[in-house]
Amino acid sequence: MVIHDRVNERYYGLVNSIESHEATRARVHWICRSVVGRSVLDVGCSQGITSILLAREGLRVTGIDLEEESIRYAKRELAKESGSVRENVKFLLTDVAEWKTTTLFDTVILGEILEHFANPSILLRQAFRFLRDEGTLVVTVPYGYHPFYDHKQTFYAGNLGACLDPWFEVTQIELQHKYLCCTARKRQNMKQDMLPNTEQLMVWIEFDSKQFKQLEKKYQDTMNYRKTAYDKALQQLKKQNKKD
Repeated sequence: MVIHDRVNERYYGLVNSIESHEATRARVHWICRSVVGRSVLDVGCSQGITSILLAREGLRVTGIDLEEESIRYAKRELAKESGSVRENVKFLLTDVAEWKTTTLFDTVILGEILEHFANPSILLRQAFRFLRDEGTLVVTVPYGYHPFYDHKQTFYAGNLGACLDPWFEVTQIELQHKYLCCTARKRQNMKQDMLPNTEQLMVWIEFDSKQFKQLEKKYQDTMNYRKTAYDKALQQLKKQNKKD
């Protein structure tokens, strides 16, 4: 199934709303800031914006995606860059779950891809294999329910952390415009105990509780505003009916 993610166009404000443009830029820049080392694998690179931005800073980046049109778009965008940037990026049309490379990377990026997997461990095992010892994993996923037809997972801090825990030690988790943004360090060996420790679980529960409280307040404020507006409009209608 083709998703047609238009991340470059959102990044440059060519499609969707101003809010979407600003949120996309913030998230892409957060990913770039979170990269560690000089060699990067951008999994699900889409139209290539993150890979190209990193290459502009001298990093060596391999971007992979299984959508042919996205890779064609990324290559067209890369062709507009300077020679040094072009030399730093390689875009490949391939399925990460089946990729057999023996190359190891300092950082692996999984930008809005885990939610498309019914079994994320398939992808996480691959990311673990692609990373150098103590390499960095950078993950972004929608926070909570997002009604998109190909989303097979709904992520909160708790279940994202638990999902990563067997292979990676979470080092940072935050919320950026309704997206969870997480960095994690590759474990020396995969954990045999698949459950996170109690202390870590409490950190994630506290994170989710704080976010839920803010979201509930936001929705309650919205409902109160709409009720006030409705009551005001109703009163005006009643007055108008009396005049008539």
